[in-house]
Amino acid sequence: MTAQTVQQGDLVTVIGLEVHVQLETDTKIFCGCSTEPTDEPNEHVCPVCLGLPGALPVLNEAAVEAAVKIGKAIDADIPEETRFHRKNYYYPDLPKNFQITQYDEPICADGELEVSVEGTRRSVTIQRAHLEEDPGSLQHVGGGIDTADYTLVDYNRAGTPLMEIVTAPDFRSPSEVRAFLAELEEVLEYLGVFDAERDGSLRIDANLSIIPEAEIDGDGVDEIGEDALEAANRTEVKNISSHKGAEKALAYEETRQKNAIQRGRAVEQETRHWDESRGITVSMRSKEEEKDYRYFEEADLPPLRVSGWKEEIAIPELPSARRERFQEEYGLSEEAASKLTSTKQVADFYENVAREFDPDLAATWVADNLLGELNYRDMEITEIADRLEEVTRLVELVAEDEITAKNARETVLRSMLDDGKTPDEVVDDEGLGKTDEDEVQQAVVEAIDENPDAVEDYHSGEDGAINFLVGQVMQKTGGSADPGDVNQLLRAELE
Repeated sequence: MTAQTVQQGDLVTVIGLEVHVQLETDTKIFCGCSTEPTDEPNEHVCPVCLGLPGALPVLNEAAVEAAVKIGKAIDADIPEETRFHRKNYYYPDLPKNFQITQYDEPICADGELEVSVEGTRRSVTIQRAHLEEDPGSLQHVGGGIDTADYTLVDYNRAGTPLMEIVTAPDFRSPSEVRAFLAELEEVLEYLGVFDAERDGSLRIDANLSIIPEAEIDGDGVDEIGEDALEAANRTEVKNISSHKGAEKALAYEETRQKNAIQRGRAVEQETRHWDESRGITVSMRSKEEEKDYRYFEEADLPPLRVSGWKEEIAIPELPSARRERFQEEYGLSEEAASKLTSTKQVADFYENVAREFDPDLAATWVADNLLGELNYRDMEITEIADRLEEVTRLVELVAEDEITAKNARETVLRSMLDDGKTPDEVVDDEGLGKTDEDEVQQAVVEAIDENPDAVEDYHSGEDGAINFLVGQVMQKTGGSADPGDVNQLLRAELE
């Protein structure tokens, strides 16, 4: 990845990510327990995901298919054979005291993902992406992780299929990390393997080191030597669950480490917890090394072979490709294309509207009007998925000149979202149907006759007077006339 280094004196920030993505499957990765969210603790559990003696895992085919889709999307190598291993460590959320994961034979390796940072497209190296099971979840009661009175354990999440996506240390600033996570989430949603609305669906562990600028190899190219990376004590920051949270947590940690180094203090290699409520990282424990986990092969699962199957697994057009096509096929600006491909649902809806109406009109209504009103209400397009035909009908009313764009945007759309009415119901209730041409012309004549001062101001060169007269006509027609048409009619009559 080519990027500008973030410098403070002669120090450079180096960041690598481990992104844990919950895969959207009906059941857990090694058992038949449901993955549906529930408010009841320890409801979706069984002997397998609780790690009871004698219980044996059985691999979920849907989880493997989702992993292959991710591998194809990041242009990764998917080997002929891959294996599962046991990662051994003790923590209360891990009922077996080991996690079934993949070690030196992951299902995806050597991939990449292009991301736009400040208008420049860059390629982030993805070293590996592997399948594993999620631990349970901990609830700290009476405070944070370091201040709680006690902690509760819920094993409903234990065994949920995870894809861990591990990047190279390619990032040089927290803002680059945020841009990458946004792009990655878009890709995962397009693939249909991820639900961003699910609690805990995306969790990030970030490794951050500060190294001397002199350790950068090459002439301005930010490749960090292996020796420099080994020599720099890095911290792993856990408990990050959003793009914004990642940027804030890493900005804090970057500042903390640089301040320590500049004051002559050593940076300890440790694992730290991001306390979002306080906006700080707190020390959890000294950072484990790979050998501490005592990886060994999972004897209860045979080798996984997907080579003969992976070619049959199709993936959809991805966000970056769709953005480019929208610009070429529909003549959209980069900004409009970016808005319209922000989610697959938005992109699909735009294309459905653009097939029936002018692409620019469709873009204005979907990207600006609809998404703008949804954002104002803190809503997603998925929340009105069953009403998109009504929105298309509203665009039709505007396209066929049956109502004004202003009334459609400011009255009809807002009433549809706030009151649940159909566009035709709002038009009828508010009397917004377009006034015919004779009525508008009559209103223009009346407005001129009733406002001689404004007419005199217009003829004196005060062009702002025309706006007053337009307002008078709109008042007479109940807002149903088109302001642009009224402006033209007024000017013609006044001349």
